[in-house]
Amino acid sequence: MKLHIQHHTTYSYTWPVLYSIQHVRLVPQQNHTQRIVDWKIKTPAKHQSANDHHGNMVHTFSVNQQHRELTVQSYGHVEIDPLCDGYVPSQAFSLNPLVYTPTTPLTQFNDEMRDFASFVADPHIPFVHRILTLAHAVADRVVYTKGSTTVADSAIDAFEKGQGVCQDHSHVMLACLRAHRIPARYVSGYFFNPNVEHHDSHAWIEVFDENRQQWLGVDATHKSLVQGNHCRLAVAKDFTGASPIRGIRTGGGQESMQVQVMIERVG
Repeated sequence: MKLHIQHHTTYSYTWPVLYSIQHVRLVPQQNHTQRIVDWKIKTPAKHQSANDHHGNMVHTFSVNQQHRELTVQSYGHVEIDPLCDGYVPSQAFSLNPLVYTPTTPLTQFNDEMRDFASFVADPHIPFVHRILTLAHAVADRVVYTKGSTTVADSAIDAFEKGQGVCQDHSHVMLACLRAHRIPARYVSGYFFNPNVEHHDSHAWIEVFDENRQQWLGVDATHKSLVQGNHCRLAVAKDFTGASPIRGIRTGGGQESMQVQVMIERVG
């Protein structure tokens, strides 16, 4: 499947920003099942490119003059093949899976969450069944509700509130798995739904299957394994390290953000 993806993000500020630096993770990853045909990033200032320690391509730019608006655009074509039972192909560059075992501020867990996911540690249950069962349980516990949380809300916040979005589903799953010392990582990207015109950024997780020595992709929001409709951008311990755009600024007052994502199948 060949997809044409456009992602436009515009930040607006109530007061002039004196200085800002932004880190952009908006380049699809490449492996045996996901290939970039062409891709462009447009930023308001010249950017530098480098890979971070998770292997993500990061474009960094700074704006040294006053501004009340900032726009980042990315667009291009990506070819995606279905994954084999949700398993991600092995990559030449990969951190030790144990890196993704400790909790982070966004993926801390409490006793209730540990008990909620106790079955994931049962070796008598097939691995994929355990992970999919957890995905269903999380999606049922944290009902998908737009606008119910912010990027600062943690897994515990979403679990206790019982509402959230894909980011929260992913954080809750990470917290539950890390409560039982199972390596799992956050994935940012896109989910192509042929039945909608306007898309959003999406998030899911990958869990390390020790027996197969491979990462398994699972999407709690859709209660499914990752197959051929997901475009993978970045991986990290949580949203903070995989955020499509993240930065700091001096001045600006209140910030508002508008995001437009359009995805269409072209082959």
